[in-house]
Amino acid sequence: MPDIDWFDGDVEAAFAAARAQHKPVFLYWGASWCPPCHQLKSTVFSRPDFIAKTRLFIPVYLDGDDAGAQKWGEQFRATGYPTLVVLNEKREEVMRIAGGMDLGQYANVLDLALNDLQPTANILAAAARGDALSVDQCRRLAFSGWGLEEVADQQIVSLAKSLSAAAVHCPAASTRDRARLQIFAASYAADAEKAALKAGKPPSAALRQQVRQIYQQLGNPDPAAANADALGYLDESFWQAARKSGVPVADFYASFAAVMDRAAINSSFAEADQLAATASKLQAAKELTGAIDPALARQARARVDAALAGKQIPYLRTGLINASLGIFELLGQNEDAYRIVQGELASAQYPYYFKADLAALAESLGRKEEAVSWSRQAYDESQGAATRFQWGRLYLTTLLRLQPDDTRRIQQVGQQVLGELDGTDRIYRRARVRLISLDGELRTWQKQAAQQRTPVLRALRQRMQQTCVGIREIEPARATCDAFLAGIT
Repeated sequence: MPDIDWFDGDVEAAFAAARAQHKPVFLYWGASWCPPCHQLKSTVFSRPDFIAKTRLFIPVYLDGDDAGAQKWGEQFRATGYPTLVVLNEKREEVMRIAGGMDLGQYANVLDLALNDLQPTANILAAAARGDALSVDQCRRLAFSGWGLEEVADQQIVSLAKSLSAAAVHCPAASTRDRARLQIFAASYAADAEKAALKAGKPPSAALRQQVRQIYQQLGNPDPAAANADALGYLDESFWQAARKSGVPVADFYASFAAVMDRAAINSSFAEADQLAATASKLQAAKELTGAIDPALARQARARVDAALAGKQIPYLRTGLINASLGIFELLGQNEDAYRIVQGELASAQYPYYFKADLAALAESLGRKEEAVSWSRQAYDESQGAATRFQWGRLYLTTLLRLQPDDTRRIQQVGQQVLGELDGTDRIYRRARVRLISLDGELRTWQKQAAQQRTPVLRALRQRMQQTCVGIREIEPARATCDAFLAGIT
């Protein structure tokens, strides 16, 4: 069976080959243990049309645990696994490819990138200036992977406005693409007002207008169903805004639910993405109507049970389990989720991934000792520099929450986890984000009992300084390293 001919060499060599051959680079950033990556390999990377299209690129696979991978992730703004990015030979981002699409769209998206290698940022800036977009430019933006990269809080409003402007300046005939851009703009606009909405404040006039646009889209079932993958990005903040925007809530939910029901049985989507559509419907029901109807709950559970029944290809099954967990949580059925995930351990290729899930499930069920035990096992068994720090941080923060007075153990585990950062170019992207988060979590823990816990933070800062001295001062990682627990005296 043919496969993608991944470039045999490092990222620098791949860009050298791109310049020599005048080809763009197709970068796949993933991890061996990642269930969505397994799903991508099984459903997209195995498609003959997609494989054929990648021959027009320099295809590069970068595993997040490879030496220097996190630093490359920083440069290309790749955080979540998997991330697919097309870059021109100047290393400028041409397109970011989203997951969850109709499987037939992936090869078409590569065609969009090949037809015009100017950076996405340039097209978005042109739209923000009021320039008219061509059909292809509009489609490029509409099918870019918005939501796949971290956006700083101060940039969210600007991005929402730019996407909204792009929708306005698309050709009149590009109705589907304009609708997709409106969806992404509304999602970012709601995210920008997340704190205010959570505090009970009404949405802004601009956000109310965007909510009404989505409501109007849903009034046309066939076009709306074509954008089901984009509509799935609408989250809690958007639904909170929708409740207070003056649209008929019951009609809004019914229309959205009908679109997600169609996506949930659409064989053009991967089965895990069909389950994600069901989860989106449940989330909307919870936020818009205040509760999940028992009949809807039974229907959702039946879909999960059907998806998990029988034997599946291991790669596909991990994606299905991962997609099912969100449904179990929304249904309040974490005990069933715990049982199902535990049953996967014997056959799982990377059982430590599921043990982290079991830790979270056990904690949600109030079983503290089990949660700590599972998180410890997940860390002990994890492999790879970036992965071990990720799972180690999970173990440490579980201790902070569930065994906060065990200062000796917290210090011991903390020093071991920080030791995972020893080495070249490790405090970047995923590790950097997690280190900053850990800093805040430790400071919060310390404030609850400063006299007993401050010595632990001093010891952890001293351990971190052993790592910092090995990083050159001109490296961006040095500033992040030095900031960890700074000021603890």
